Amino acid sequence: MKIQVLSGAPIYTMDASGETAGAVVIADGRIERVAEHRDEALSLYPGAELIEVSGGCILPGFVDAHLHLKKFSLLFRDIDLSDFRSEEELLGSLEKTASKKKAHEWLVAGGLENALLERLSARQLDAASRSVPVLLYSRDLHSALVNSSALARAGIDESRGDPYAGKIERAGDGFLSGILRERAVELVSRVVPEEKPRKVEAFLERGIKKLVSAGITTFCDCSTGTGETVFRNLARIWKKGRLKARAVIMMGERDARVLEELGLPSAFGNSRLMIGGLKVMLDGSLSSLTAYMSKPYRGSESLGMLLVTEEELQSLLRGACGSYLWGAVHCIGDRANEIALNVFEKLARDRSVPKLLRRIEHAQSLKDADIQRMSRLGVIAVVNPAHIPMDRERAIKLLGAEAGLLHRLGSLKEAGAVLAFSSDAPVAPVNPFYGLYCAVERRSFGEGPELRFYPKEKIALEDAVRAYTTGGAHACGLGGKVGSIEPGKYADLIHVSKDIFAEGTEALEQTEVLKTIIEGEIIFDKK
Repeated sequence: MKIQVLSGAPIYTMDASGETAGAVVIADGRIERVAEHRDEALSLYPGAELIEVSGGCILPGFVDAHLHLKKFSLLFRDIDLSDFRSEEELLGSLEKTASKKKAHEWLVAGGLENALLERLSARQLDAASRSVPVLLYSRDLHSALVNSSALARAGIDESRGDPYAGKIERAGDGFLSGILRERAVELVSRVVPEEKPRKVEAFLERGIKKLVSAGITTFCDCSTGTGETVFRNLARIWKKGRLKARAVIMMGERDARVLEELGLPSAFGNSRLMIGGLKVMLDGSLSSLTAYMSKPYRGSESLGMLLVTEEELQSLLRGACGSYLWGAVHCIGDRANEIALNVFEKLARDRSVPKLLRRIEHAQSLKDADIQRMSRLGVIAVVNPAHIPMDRERAIKLLGAEAGLLHRLGSLKEAGAVLAFSSDAPVAPVNPFYGLYCAVERRSFGEGPELRFYPKEKIALEDAVRAYTTGGAHACGLGGKVGSIEPGKYADLIHVSKDIFAEGTEALEQTEVLKTIIEGEIIFDKK
């Protein structure tokens, strides 16, 4: 048996008692004992390997309960659009990148701010990209901008009508603008040639390496359209012994039906790779004006988009639960959240439906009554605190006073609902310390206190860390295995450069991960 003792910094166990320790004993990858002092641990296990760190603190590994691994890994392979603010800068970079492509090769990039996307058109992309087909995803992944070559390859022309739950935007002269919304994006994305499996696996490994270096030891992939392929890719990586983090893979409707036919339930797999549940997209996003609201957006008669009806959602979730697949519903608008909770409440009253995990992804806009229902029904709110500063200006502009319904972390916590934090990467930064800061301060790094977005909805740092550890573990069905530093759980731990509880939220911007340990193995070491 391999015994290790980790010590040298305060250890915040995040267990129910909030214990702080001085050393942790690891036996064959699991936590054997939590000790008050290093000497106590070494006296009980004199032959143990000592892992001595210095400064900062030790935390459980973060659990990111909602991200998009393949897009995170592949989206920025040509250009990262996140930092572009002007048309000239973006088009210049696009032209330079396109000039290196062959005519049949696609240029795919992501992270485009919606405000910038709406100032651009297919014609401008045509001038910069020539014959190379271009697909630029918005930061929230609910919209895209494409050039004429991409439209032609997808068979989209002026006569093409809008697909179900999607929109092909047109300019004032009736010509295609190049902007696609929601499921219209799929018309183009599905004709982009798939990368060769070896390339995809290499990109995924690189993406996981980034997650681990950020202190994320477990993640839940929520890419509904690619769940089965991501699982297959990661299975190959695991067989080669190179899957370094724990992965829980959500499935879309098509893949869930296959699992139902095979009788494979949620949590099927092993300690590194397992099946999650069925994820259903109920509405769109605030940035793309497709979140489904109770009241119209300001200056508009639109309520957004409802992608499936309440009856359809109930049928989908009931079928999944019957096969022991738990359900998760993407909800941004307040009306979408209300509909999802209606369905969860009906299923909870149905004694023939197994009691499984129930999640609402984002839970972004919530009325008081629905916050109470979420707590009463035990529905997990998988929220994205890094969206708070991203959504602030647009929410106030589009929703007015209703903007106060967004990102109600404090109200959810007070009501007793389970909070699970996630980055939603690549939509938002993957850095957990940024997410913690946004949850506690209700603003971004470097912003003044006057920019706090509805500060009454802030939560304490300890509660935020719990949401990124124990809360995330619960949302992934792994509450008994990871998320806190307790005997019997996997030794998934991180050493960070700042003692964040002693130094407070202002230290979060300078906090770095120095070591990431998974099952007692040092996976990342910033030396």
